[in-house]
Amino acid sequence: MKRMVILDWKAMKYFQIRVFLIPVISMAAGIITALLVIPTNVFMFLFFSLNTFAVEEKGDLNKLYLTLPVKRSTIVAGRYVLSICMGLTGLITGIPLAIVADRFSLSHYYGPLGWFFPVITISYLLFSIFNLCMFPILFKMGYSKGKFWGIFVPLVFFVLLYSAWIVLSSLPGNESMLFHALESAHKNMVLVNIAIMAAATLILLVSFLLSKKIYTNREF
Repeated sequence: MKRMVILDWKAMKYFQIRVFLIPVISMAAGIITALLVIPTNVFMFLFFSLNTFAVEEKGDLNKLYLTLPVKRSTIVAGRYVLSICMGLTGLITGIPLAIVADRFSLSHYYGPLGWFFPVITISYLLFSIFNLCMFPILFKMGYSKGKFWGIFVPLVFFVLLYSAWIVLSSLPGNESMLFHALESAHKNMVLVNIAIMAAATLILLVSFLLSKKIYTNREF
């Protein structure tokens, strides 16, 4: 599996320079509030990991991978491990980016550091949901045929979620809605975070098992 992760990462060599654009996009999301930086950063790193499907199809790497002494399930597992590594990178780099973004955001962050825990677990939940929306479709249809439903639609949905949040939080009386929600989560931190992480892990597991089944039965 480690070998597949390395192969997928090396195959994306042409796209790797684009990683440096992710912090710029995440910082832009932080103009409203710095608390949006982490989930945006995680999503963008997940989105970046989809380049493996584009490279795979362009270079017809499926046939190469299938000539290696590895199972199809290992290929899928390697793709998921790389995706999870990208998501973790988004989490780790998102925290300092959020701190910097707070200096110029319209809504400054004054809450305790403990508020970051539900933000992180919610980011993990979003990662898992969008992973489920993207990966099984791309494993089933390939990049060219599946990019509309597996990439474009989830991306539009993410933008709509972001836009809806901006609208809701801008309505009179809702300016502190996020802070109230985080304060409630902070009071029940252990229960809330465990529940969110359990749900996210289950969704991610379903995504992996579905992708493995789809790719195992796929004909090339």
